[in-house]
Amino acid sequence: MRRGGFTLVEILVALGIASLLLGVILSTTLGQRGLYALDQNRTAANQNLRAALDILVADLRQAGERLPLDFPAVEVRNGTELVLRRNLFDVVLSLCDRNGISGNQDNIPVADRNPPRNASTEYIEACRFRDEDGNGFDDRIDAWRNYRCGLDGDPACQTGNRREVVRVYIHDPSTGRGRGEWFDYDGEDRSGVHIHKGNRDRWQNSYGPLSRLYILEERRYFLSGTVLNLAENGGGGRGLVGDVVGLQIKARAGNSTYTDFPPPGVSWTSLEYVEVTVRSRLGNVERAPSTRAVPRNVFSH
Repeated sequence: MRRGGFTLVEILVALGIASLLLGVILSTTLGQRGLYALDQNRTAANQNLRAALDILVADLRQAGERLPLDFPAVEVRNGTELVLRRNLFDVVLSLCDRNGISGNQDNIPVADRNPPRNASTEYIEACRFRDEDGNGFDDRIDAWRNYRCGLDGDPACQTGNRREVVRVYIHDPSTGRGRGEWFDYDGEDRSGVHIHKGNRDRWQNSYGPLSRLYILEERRYFLSGTVLNLAENGGGGRGLVGDVVGLQIKARAGNSTYTDFPPPGVSWTSLEYVEVTVRSRLGNVERAPSTRAVPRNVFSH
């Protein structure tokens, strides 16, 4: 008669079967975890890229608002950088210095009380002193001062208040794409025809008569390392999306495709669309969504 219990052979067989079952279960579990992680990476990559593209497309559609044909409202640089601009204020000033400005000049004449007799019609129209309210300041300077001083919610002007400093873009359209740069507008002098450049940096370029001054918004998209960055109004960039390994931008205009846009002689208003492709890699997952959009303001010119 056999005593209770298991033989050594039975125990070994049971252990073998248990090990096999545990191996199958463990392999299945690890496989499921891998698939889950892969799916999580894929979802995260898609969400990040979609969010970045949504922001970019929204900016692209607003680009060019209240800007003229000869202003670079949309720029593509080397196929890897996109610059979008729109005007924020209807009053645009002109540079009314017959010798232009350069170097350290920080008082910018934007009106002329005594234009020369030989001045062009364009110069007189842009720079003629206008003072309908008789306060001694050109009416356009009045408008800019009211805009500047109201930025902090209080219409009264306060000297030294950094919340009343406006970023202004000066642009000379006379050469190619035109030269341009940002500066801080922080006040006006008592002449009634000058505004003041607040930052102490020298002008990067020289600007001729009738260069224009805009209160506008600029948003520049570019790749730095593996981060898609957004820089605003000439400032440094801030990261939007990480794990980006490629950014490709193309502009389509006049049946041609450009990675540098606009070329000489072509206006931004000829745009058919801008195509942006963002390539992202997260783990082993790589995605490269692409989108096309056109500034709605091209249809108003």
